This record gives sequence, structure tokens and C-alpha cells, in this order.
Amino acid sequence: MQDPSHPAVHARDAALEAAPFGMFTCNARGTFEHVNAAFEKLTGMTANELVGRRSFESLHDPAELARRRGELPILAKIGARYESEWTYLRRSGTPVRVVLALSPLSGEGVCHPGDARYVGVVVDMTRYAQSDARLWYVSHHDGVTRLPNQTLFTERLELTIARCERHTSGFTVLIAELDHLRKLRDALGLHAAELVLQIVGERLRGLFPNDGTIASIGGTQFALLINETGSAADAFAAEALSRIAEPIDYGGTALNIAASIGIVAYPDDGGDAPTLMRRAGVALSAAAAVNGNAVRRFSTALEGQAARRFQIETMLREALERQQLHLVYQPQVTLATGRIAQVEALLRWNHPERGMISPAEFVPVAEESGLIEQIGEWVIRTACRDAGKLLRMTGNLPRVAVNVSPQQFQRHDLFETIRGALDSAALAPSYLEVEITEGVLLGDTDQTLETLHALRGLGVEIAVDDFGTGYSSLAYLTRFPLNRLKIDQSFVTRMAGDPQCHALVGAIVAMAHALGLRVTAEGVETPEQAAQLQALGCDEAQGFWFSRPVTASALGNLLSPSGA
Repeated sequence: MQDPSHPAVHARDAALEAAPFGMFTCNARGTFEHVNAAFEKLTGMTANELVGRRSFESLHDPAELARRRGELPILAKIGARYESEWTYLRRSGTPVRVVLALSPLSGEGVCHPGDARYVGVVVDMTRYAQSDARLWYVSHHDGVTRLPNQTLFTERLELTIARCERHTSGFTVLIAELDHLRKLRDALGLHAAELVLQIVGERLRGLFPNDGTIASIGGTQFALLINETGSAADAFAAEALSRIAEPIDYGGTALNIAASIGIVAYPDDGGDAPTLMRRAGVALSAAAAVNGNAVRRFSTALEGQAARRFQIETMLREALERQQLHLVYQPQVTLATGRIAQVEALLRWNHPERGMISPAEFVPVAEESGLIEQIGEWVIRTACRDAGKLLRMTGNLPRVAVNVSPQQFQRHDLFETIRGALDSAALAPSYLEVEITEGVLLGDTDQTLETLHALRGLGVEIAVDDFGTGYSSLAYLTRFPLNRLKIDQSFVTRMAGDPQCHALVGAIVAMAHALGLRVTAEGVETPEQAAQLQALGCDEAQGFWFSRPVTASALGNLLSPSGA
């Protein structure tokens, strides 16, 4: 037997003591000769109580040992290793599930089997069970809201479907998305956005006094599964919107949150989890298009529209690669003289198989998909290039107006894009006008002001398109460097038969002139409309009565001395 004072024995005992799991050595009878601190902690017994006094078998649950006595080997018959799960009883009498491994100690110089010694390793399985539970929790819950995530929600949804199939009952799935949370995060920081998600999550959780499932999915979305259907589900959705809309105090600032909700019903809207979630997303997209605090139920018509939007987006990407888009130009005529004051560049798409696709159909898809920025830059560069060619060809060029989307205004390089397009076309800035919507002026005000002032300083003019259809706040008319208002064609159409509309157009013209702004009316299609507008003092008009949109070459004919 090896001398206990031998350095190798000291090294072995030191390693045994440092092990993070329970370890012991015992003699051929199973009596403990050494136990480490982890083994003492596991059993609740001290080394003095174990070493030389008890055997490793004495720690086993007696009832289990009696049942499984034949599975526990005789130490002398252990070859290389024995391992199995057993139940130990701690000093307190509480059971603990362990894995017990036994091996003979090699290199001991054993001459007689009774002198053999063995090493045991005992691993507390409850520790690993707890670790597995923690891993399961992390993988099935959202880190910000602590709510179930999409994985767990889908599992519960599938279980609910199976239950309802057996009992022929139904339920409703709702997906709620917080609107403009990214803007809030950009303005106030990540902490504010996470606080909003946590508070909204708690508010929605409060809608489930007993049973129900709520999950945080997709960063800004919450999924809810309720047993109610029909009008009861609609009432639940309305209550959810109301809870979300309650102001949130953030350091003395009241944050007003809006949301959109899409609803699907089982079994009417689908029989499996993927279909229900996809169709709830379709309904959510329709609700989000209303611009906040809206609820939409799924319908096959919405699904058809979603499929069409996806098809349009796919074709639009191809159109950009294959250069299928082109510009046409519609003159804006001075009512007093009949001369062309400006021309508006209008985007057109002539698909090789489907023919002309309306901008009313593809521009919203471009905005939703993010393609509008690429398309908008192409429009600016193409319009400037066409204008430069027309000026050199005819020596006569009215101002060219291009529409700039709110998404383009969010880019910090818009000014450089416009200046680069003008330089590339060798076109003076005074020949270009940028048309924006009222929504641009009510977005990121500081950046918008900076960009507009930079463009005006360059010599580019600014017009507000579709005036009267949005917020129509008089405050921005004095704050922003504008040159012109364009009255939406809906007012022009109703003006003849609606005295109030006629008066409103007259008021817009008078107000604009008082602020030093010119006014252009859109959608003029009859001589009566043109005469009414001229009588009200409107400066310019645009519409089919004067000219349909024409190609750049046809515009060149209009602008040449012989065609003027």
C-alpha cells in the first residue's frame, strides 16, 4: 500500500479536495477513508461523521436500496468503472437524486484484494435540473418583459388547438404592435423603449385575471391568446388598446403610446399555428396602415391584398434592376397667362407583361418595403438629368418639381443627394423644386428645418403637396421656408357643387398670398374649374384640362420656340 506521506498521495488528495462535485475514497468494505468538502455539503455530514465510521452504502435511501440491491456491485468485482443514478438521504432526511460513479484506485501496489481502495464521485442531479430549468426559462421567455416568447407562445397555441379539436370549441389570437417605438428609442434612448415594453406587458398581463396566454414577440409586438370569440374578442381588443394608450410617465414626461391590433379566430381563420400567426400578421398590417389605435380582423380580402403587395414588391425590385421605371412630366400652368410655370416629374412603371401599374398601387408598397429611398434618389437624378438636357436643347426651361417622401427626409444625406444630382446634370438649383407632404413637416422637426433651410440656401424651392388633406397646421407655414402650396384635387372636384369647399379654397389662396406663398391647384379637368380658381386668385393649375403628363421628349416639343 502506498505511503500516505508520499507526494503522489498528497497531490491526489489535493485534487480530490478541489473538485466541484462530491468525491470520496473508501476501502474494500466501502468504508469512507476520505471525503471532500463538496461531499460534506451534499450529504450534510462532516468528515468526522463519515470517515472510518460509515460506508457509502449507508447513505442510500434504504427503500430504494432494498429494491435495487442487485444493481449495486460488489466493490471487488468492479472493473474499470461503475455508474448509475441513486437516491441519497441527507443528514436532514431529505432525499437527493445523484449519479454515483465508482472506480478502483490504480497504482496503489495492492497485494491482497482486501487492501484495495476505491474512489467515488457523487454528482447532485438537482443542480443540473435547476440549470436545465434556467436554460429552458431563458430560451422560452423575452429578456426585457419576462413574458413568454414566440417559441413558448407557439407551443401553447398548438396545445390549445389540440384541445379545441377534441372539444370542438374556438378561441382568438391577437397580435398587438406598438407604433413608432423606434422613434421613441431614438429620441429618449433604449431604457425608455424597454420601460414602455415592460409597462405595456404588465398592463396586458392584467387583462388575464385567471387563464390566458400573453407573449412578447418580435421586439415591439405582443401576442395574446384568449378563449373568447366574436364580439367578446372585439371588446377584449378595444380594452387592450385602451390600456396601452394610458400615458406612461418617464421622468416627468408623459409618453403617449399608440398600437395596432390584428385578430384571427380559430377555426374560422385557420386550423394550425403557422397559418393563424401568419394571418394575424396580415390583419395587423392592415391595422397599422390606419396609423395607430386600430383593430382589424383577418379576412380573405386582406390576405389577397397582402399577396398582391408581396407580388408588387418582388416585381418592383426586378423593375429597379431592369430599369423599367420612367418619368413623365405634367405642366403646371399660370392661370393669368396660360404659360407653363413648372412641370411636375411623375413616376411611371410599364411592366413588360402586366402593362402600366398605377403609382397609387406601387408607391405605398415601395414605402413599406424601404425601396422608396432608392427609387426617390433615382427620380431626383433622372429629373435633373432630363431637365439639363431640355435646357440645353430648348434654351427654355420651367422649374421641375420632384416629390420627396418622408423616408427620404429621414436620411441625413438628402441635401448632398440633391446637390450631387444638380452638379452631375450641370443644372442650376433655381430650376428645381422639391414637393413634400405635410407629414414631413411634422416629423423630425429639427432635421427637417435644417434640410429645408439648406435647400433654400442652395436655391431650390419648396412646395407643400396635397395641402388640406393632412394636419393643415398654420404654424408650420410660418416656421418653414416654403414657396408654394398645392391644393389637393379633392377640393377642386367638390368646389363647384359645395359652397363651403369653394369658400375654403378661397381662404387657402388668401392665406397663402398673405404669407407670400404661391398657390397651385391640382386635378383641374374642366374650363369651369379653371375659371373659378382664377376668380379666386389661384396662381397656377395642373390637370388634364391643360395637359396630360408627357414624356421628356414631348415636353421638349412644348418648350421649343415653335411649340411654346
